Parts: sequence; structure tokens; C-alpha cells
Amino acid sequence: MRRLSSPFLRGGNLRDSLGTTLNGLLERIPAAERRAIREAVAREALEAGIVYYDDDNRPKSTPVMLRPRVLGGNQRAYLHRVTRVLEHAYMKLPALWEADGAVREVLPFNERELRWMRELHQPSHVEVFFGRFDASTDFGSHDWLKSTQFFEFNPLGAGGTYITPAVEAIVLRHVAPALRRAAPTLILEGNDDPRRVLLEVLADHARHLRLKRFHVALCQYKGLEGGVEEFPQNVEYLRSLGIDCWHVDPRELSVRGGELHYGDVPIDILYRDHEINDLAAQEEQGFDLSGMRHALKTGRAVSSLAGEFDHKSVFEIFSTPQFALRFSALERRVFRQHVPWTRRILASRTTDPAGNSIDLVSWLVQNRPRLVLKPNRSYGGEGILLGRDVDESAFAAALDRALVEPGSWVAQLYSPVAEKDFPVIDEQGGLSFAEYFSVLGLFASEQRLGILGRASRKKVVNVAQDGGLVAVLRLL
Repeated sequence: MRRLSSPFLRGGNLRDSLGTTLNGLLERIPAAERRAIREAVAREALEAGIVYYDDDNRPKSTPVMLRPRVLGGNQRAYLHRVTRVLEHAYMKLPALWEADGAVREVLPFNERELRWMRELHQPSHVEVFFGRFDASTDFGSHDWLKSTQFFEFNPLGAGGTYITPAVEAIVLRHVAPALRRAAPTLILEGNDDPRRVLLEVLADHARHLRLKRFHVALCQYKGLEGGVEEFPQNVEYLRSLGIDCWHVDPRELSVRGGELHYGDVPIDILYRDHEINDLAAQEEQGFDLSGMRHALKTGRAVSSLAGEFDHKSVFEIFSTPQFALRFSALERRVFRQHVPWTRRILASRTTDPAGNSIDLVSWLVQNRPRLVLKPNRSYGGEGILLGRDVDESAFAAALDRALVEPGSWVAQLYSPVAEKDFPVIDEQGGLSFAEYFSVLGLFASEQRLGILGRASRKKVVNVAQDGGLVAVLRLL
């Protein structure tokens, strides 16, 4: 007899599977226990270094939402598959950029970046990424596939590698047992640790290079202030797995006898946190960046130079009919289903989301409520403007500013972000609910998927923009 699938796996709706929601389970927990959970979660977040700094430069724990988001196994498998398809599409960009002037117009670089790319790019090298795709989906919807929209890729400096497993562990330790007492079949587990995702990417690339040794450097400036310092934590974790690993400032690398070194230690492969624009600026200030240059030129850096294609306008390449035949049928299907229409803001003719020819600026003005404006190459949610949240004059002024530097901003079709009620527990353990917008950060390798959850009362969801952290867990 055919085994019936779980209703949860079909639609992600816990109410179908358990007869209630996670918030409904939280309401069954006694107030005193809810208060204890709240205090334990905040205490452990602070102890784990999951902090932000207040106006007096004092560390405070970053809010950790007191209920997880939960997905089923088929949902996780689908997100993994789609993320990998998008990564492979990204890997085509360097060759397209070299061969096609139209692609170079959509993905421009400044002179400093171009100089490094010309000097270091080796066509024979394979492209390799470790980054984070940002997306939104509503696991609880029976139409969750349609709700799944990707809106950004961070191919360098992808934050959350330490935070993600730390938040999962805290919620699994303090929240999940209380939920399970009310619903014994609610058995939850974490997704893959992003540091294991990174390790798999590094190991796969080292095998491709036929390295006989595996000395790893996680390369990021030392002494950074503010936020969570993830690299030292990640080095400690990788060493606990038996990996020879060091936290290295890129200015500490050197080349001796044709080999990359950190002090007296030979380095075989590194993960880099910095764009070449920033590295070149350091070089211009007199710092020795020959080690990083060597790593990029010899293919020992992850992400490779393909990581420089961090432009939001990459999604213009993916959503423009002119470039469609550069990609496979599978990639084009993923673009249609999960990548929003995106265009650089400049005076031009192009196609609208339906494929009709339009005057871009006029069309943007007429379709303000459907659009979001973003700086092409910034991060952290900086500068994002939702057309539905401003009036016509404010939107027109933003377009005028963007047109002063054509292509430095993009317009993207707005995709609704998942809205979820999260619990708010007061000092006495009393329970209320508040609506938050929630997004996912996806770290993928061939075999693994790590998921960072974030939530905010603002529609632009970013921890740097007064957001909080959400454990995204899998239902067994």
C-alpha cells in the first residue's frame, strides 16, 4: 500500500499536521515557564556574542524570536535545488561579461576593480562561490512554491555563518522541548551548519586543485568594531573538526617561494570576506596585498573573482529576454518562477514584466506601488525604498537622484515578504503577538543547506536595520 504523505510536507501547514500552530502551543505553556524561556534565550544569546551595540557602545543581545519557523523535508530539498541552480547561473557571469559588451553595461566595474580583474583573472580557472542567497517564502501556505522569491545574492562576506547554528541551538535547547510537551510529535532539528557548508565548498575546491595539504585561512580584517565577530568563532569550530585553520588579516599574507604564507605557516586555500575594490584601496594606502593577489591569481581564493558580481543588476541579466538563451532551460524556468523583474534605473527602453516594450522611466513612475528601488551595490538594507510606502513626489525625487548616476540604482518588482505573528513575552510571562516580516538567508553546497532566519517589524528585513533572528528548523 502506498504510504500517505504528511499534510505538512504538502503545504507546510502545521495546523494540518498537528491540529494547531506553534503560537497555539506557546499559549498552552504556563506563564512562569514562558518567562523562564524568555530570560534563558536572551542570556544565552548574550553569552554567545550574538549582540548589537547601543548608543553608549554597550553590547546587548540581538533579539532572538521565541518561536522558530518550521519547514518540511520536501520544502528544504526544493530550496536547496533552486539555490544551486541560481549559483550555477552566477558561475556563467564572468565568461558572459568577458564576451558580451551588453553584459558589461549591466554589470559595470570601476577602474580600480577592472585593473585587479585584468591582472588576476585566469580563464582556465573554475569559478567557485561561498555566499548567501536572500529569499522569502511562506512555508505555511499551500501555495508556498509561488511565494518563494529570491531578491539578492551576497557572494562575498556572507554574514550569519556563526549566528545561524548558535540561534538554532538556543531555540532547540529552550523552546523546542516546551513545545514538544504540548505536541509530542513535534520533533524538530536544525538545518546544516553554514560552517559545514563552507567546509564542503573549500574541500571540494581543494580536491579540484589536487592539493596535497589543507591549510585553511579565513581572511577578514582583524579588530573590526560592532556587530558579531564570526571569523574567530568559525576558526575555533573548524579546528574542533580537525581542520588546520587560521583567522588571517589579508594584510598579513605574504608569498615566499611561490607559496602563500601567514607568518611561517603555509596556506593552501582561503575564504575571503572582502571585495577587490576594498583590497585595492588598502593597497593604494601602502599595505602589502601581494598574498591576496597571489591567492586570486592561482585559484586558491573562495569566492573566486566571480564573487565580484555582487550587483543587484545581475537579476536584470536573469530577467531580460535579450540574455535568456545564455542560460539553460532549467535556469530560465527558475528565473521565471523565483527571480523578480529587475532593471537598472536609466533613461532607456526595455521590456516590462510581461515582455512588452516600454520607456523605462515612464513605466516606473506609473507603477510605483509595484516597485522597490535599491542601490545596485550596497548591502545591509541601506537605501532601499518601497514605492508603496511613499507618495508620488518622494518616489519621483528618488528616481531623479538615481538618474544622476545611471545604473547605480535598480528598480525591482516588489515581492511580498512573508508576514508572520511572532510571540512577545513580557516580564511576567504574559503572551501577546506582533506581526513581523521574515526572510531567509540560504547557504548552499553540493550536499548541504544552511538557513539563516531574520525578522523585522519593517518591510526591509535586516539585522542591521533593527531586526531580530529566527531559528529555521526542519520537522522530522
